[in-house]
Amino acid sequence: MTRKRIWYYFVKYYIRTGFLFYFKNIRIVGAENIPDQKAILFVANHQNALLDPLLIGATNKRILHFLTQAQVFKKSFVNNILVYINMLPVYRIRDGYDTLSKNEETFKKCYDILDKKETLLIFAEGSHSLQRRVRVLSKGFTRIAFGAVEHNPKNEIDIIPIGYNYSDAKKYGSKASVYYGKPISVNHYWDNFDKTESVIKLKKEVSDQLKTLTTHIEDKNSHDEIVKSFDNDEFLYPEKVNKKLENLDLLSPKNPKKRNKFLNPIRLLVFINSIFPIFIWKKVSPKIKEEEYISTFRFAVGIIAFPIFYLLQTGILAYLLSIQTASIYFIFSFLLVFLLVKTEIT
Repeated sequence: MTRKRIWYYFVKYYIRTGFLFYFKNIRIVGAENIPDQKAILFVANHQNALLDPLLIGATNKRILHFLTQAQVFKKSFVNNILVYINMLPVYRIRDGYDTLSKNEETFKKCYDILDKKETLLIFAEGSHSLQRRVRVLSKGFTRIAFGAVEHNPKNEIDIIPIGYNYSDAKKYGSKASVYYGKPISVNHYWDNFDKTESVIKLKKEVSDQLKTLTTHIEDKNSHDEIVKSFDNDEFLYPEKVNKKLENLDLLSPKNPKKRNKFLNPIRLLVFINSIFPIFIWKKVSPKIKEEEYISTFRFAVGIIAFPIFYLLQTGILAYLLSIQTASIYFIFSFLLVFLLVKTEIT
């Protein structure tokens, strides 16, 4: 096993462990639709910034390659880390017209990945949004899909749509469900004599599936009002919510549940035991400009600052008292956070 693959698995299982302490529950639906050995292009909706690809990477049985915004690759240190976890940069107009030509190199890497019967994950909406709806898909994923078929006509490639659903994407201790759709054969849609029509048909098929795999509120102007007609946990079951959305006239706003966090004594214990990492989050959170990144940064602080702080305190206790006492404290610290996320009121 190569060092890159070892690093990938280390990150994958570290992130997966971190999710145990961040989400109250993660529900995976349709995982049986993922073949063990076949070229796959996963196409997903995009709500929750970097938490979306991490959620798929940590729970998917296949090794993934991720297409992500080129701007996150700017610093060399970060670039080296991202390359080691199979992330590939995609350049957009906002990155400068002179950078768009670099996409050709990325596309060639994508063709090679699919040619090896490996997998890619792309967010076809092109940006993220917390609105519970599937936005217009860009044609970038069709270019990669059809380009890979042209590159190797013998290679059979499937697109598997992915729908993300969060009870509340911005809250700690929320719930998530990930829906994998039915495989869509790229080769079936490819028509070398009418490429434009091929793109239109494939985009429609993927978009239609995504609208069943996640909540889709068509009216974006009335979006916020329509959301108030549902309990947050309902959004984890898009098939039920979308059925209700067919009859908007029957929906009525629900009274929001009151959230009294101070009734949870575990929260107080975690606060006392984790004052410094919580202080770091309190300093970081006001600087987050886009609300879609709130969960991403909170999760990052959680899986970095909290373990480091607990290790430091464990070392101090081992020095002052005993290794046995320090070990009990270390286990107790993580157990407290685990109990908090499972009992948190969201």
